[in-house]
Amino acid sequence: MVELLTFKVNSITFENKVPNGTEIKLAKQFSYNVNYFGDDKRCLGKLDFRINDEDLRPFSIRVEMEALFKYDDDDEREDIHTESFEQLFPFLRQIIHSTTAMSGVPGLIIPAVHIDKSNVKVADKAGEEESSPLN
Repeated sequence: MVELLTFKVNSITFENKVPNGTEIKLAKQFSYNVNYFGDDKRCLGKLDFRINDEDLRPFSIRVEMEALFKYDDDDEREDIHTESFEQLFPFLRQIIHSTTAMSGVPGLIIPAVHIDKSNVKVADKAGEEESSPLN
């Protein structure tokens, strides 16, 4: 079972230079990687999430965050990847909503995003292990 222990936001970048009343179409991009800490049964999820205007108007928000998780011996890495993302995503949604709402824009609520386990690529090389959790 994957369990979120803690998370932190490394950076938030928000730009809103579109005139009031402008209708914008939003597009999202994100990357999510998980690094494992050897026999510790802990891993670090790193999320980089961006929302931009499809028509390249000056509206964007980017959140970079990371989270520390623990997992069990019998958890598959693909499951750890997807379950850790599912646990971290609601915090990302709230951060985006709060940031936009406090900036004079109607609070942006992004739709749920799910990672398809079959698309997860797992590297199982010992040299790819991280040496420390959140700084």
